[in-house]
Amino acid sequence: MRTAVSFGLFACLLLIFTFSAAAQKETPPAGGQPKPFVFPKEEAYNLPNGMRVVLVPYGSVPKVAIQVQVRNGTLVEKPAQRWISAAVANLLKEGTTTRTAEDLARQPAEMGGSIFSVAGTDKTIVGGEVLSEFDTAFLTLLADVLQNPKFESKALEEYRTNTLQNLITARSQAGTIAIEKFREVIYPGHPYGTVNPSEETVKGYKLEDVKAYYNDFFGGARTTLYVVGKFDAAKVKSTIQKAFGGMKKGSAPERDVPKIDPKRSLTVIDRPGAPQSTIYLGMPAVSPSDPDFIKFVVMNSLLGGSFGSRITSNIRENKGYTYSPSSTAWNRYRTGYWYEVADVTTKFTGASIKEILFEIERLQKEPPSETELQGIKNYLVGIYVLQNSTRTGVINQLENVNYNELDKNYINTYVQNIVAVTAKDIQDTAAKYLNQDKMTIVVVGDKSLITEQLKPYEK
Repeated sequence: MRTAVSFGLFACLLLIFTFSAAAQKETPPAGGQPKPFVFPKEEAYNLPNGMRVVLVPYGSVPKVAIQVQVRNGTLVEKPAQRWISAAVANLLKEGTTTRTAEDLARQPAEMGGSIFSVAGTDKTIVGGEVLSEFDTAFLTLLADVLQNPKFESKALEEYRTNTLQNLITARSQAGTIAIEKFREVIYPGHPYGTVNPSEETVKGYKLEDVKAYYNDFFGGARTTLYVVGKFDAAKVKSTIQKAFGGMKKGSAPERDVPKIDPKRSLTVIDRPGAPQSTIYLGMPAVSPSDPDFIKFVVMNSLLGGSFGSRITSNIRENKGYTYSPSSTAWNRYRTGYWYEVADVTTKFTGASIKEILFEIERLQKEPPSETELQGIKNYLVGIYVLQNSTRTGVINQLENVNYNELDKNYINTYVQNIVAVTAKDIQDTAAKYLNQDKMTIVVVGDKSLITEQLKPYEK
């Protein structure tokens, strides 16, 4: 009986292998041309205090995403108070004059959702998603959070303690050390150059500083309210007017576009005994308002920004130097940079940089094949459609257009513009922007083992 069972199992495995082998010989059908993507219609208007309101009926699921985005962030902070905007954002959900922190956690939960508050380089975002039947109730709650924060000393001290502990943890990681130095080199003296505050800065936050930041940089003139999903438009509009109409206008948002003078540089930070080196390699790039931006997006995805990219195939699949390298086109209003990041085995630190530069140069010298390019474009179109299949994804797209002051048709023509990118465009874009004379390299690793490897990249 055992022999019969073993033979039967062997026969099944052989059959599976045969079918698999036959399937591998078949060429999958070529993908079709991506279809144009039509973005849902929006209704936008301003309140008398300058607050922008954007309403987008979307989807069939009875949920609604609501976000208030206030144009402030680290961009408007005093140099000695970097990331106090994050403290303000945190304290906003720690209680109002009529609601406790427990209320602000419990009440959105009873609406089928939650509330979040976070600060970034250029804005503070407060919002969440709830069941559609609670659309007006959640709007009223958000208005309370934005206009009546309590700002208690106890909450600030808890934030300070947690932030200091998080900084210690973060700076024990090579990736944090590398990105902090990389941004500091790219944007010296500018708010964008500070990824995290220093411990001394956090220890120096005072409650009066929190209140002063809030009073100076929160107001209708800086604010956009997004409502996306299933909601009662008439009731929502009425509630917005009642809940936010009394918000002070405040100061107008400002821009602070950094003036950078990029030069070739190599910074090595010693991490004795590290089995890996963390590499950040990059140079200035375009922002979404630049005519070449979409070409740059396609180029980045082909070069290093997707799992099937050239750099990933080279140093991960072919060489085995690293597990998950990736490139990113980071951008803000009229500024940005491109960078490749990889955690590589120490003995392959120099070799990894060599291969990254090789792939950049190869793309500059010869255009990609039509097959490779079409695969990347199909991937990007698919990602774009997926991003816009959620309520928060729709908000992100609308805010991207608003923040970067893009043409209103940008969203609806995005897919067509991706499809229109040619192989020659990719080659020309790489040659135009990936200039090694403006390249910044930051490496965190064991200096005793990588110094010699990095000598070719010192100039």
